[in-house]
Amino acid sequence: MTTGDGVILVDVATGSQAWTEPAGNGWQVHQHGPLLLWDAVEDALNAWQDAGTPPQSDFGLTVEADGTQHVWLGEPGGPAWHLPV
Repeated sequence: MTTGDGVILVDVATGSQAWTEPAGNGWQVHQHGPLLLWDAVEDALNAWQDAGTPPQSDFGLTVEADGTQHVWLGEPGGPAWHLPV
């Protein structure tokens, strides 16, 4: 979601939030809640860049019987990110 010049991220499962606002020549990031959402975005972006910026079609999602979810890149054993349930 965007508001004016900033971006807002919300995880409804945990109530975690992250938002940006202009600050000088850059951006100020604010995070609140048990998950550091902006840190997760940066980690995912770095992994995507390290993998050579592959297309969206190279991503997949696995949901285990217990409800555990993770997004993976390339194949289920490749770089992966766990999602909150």
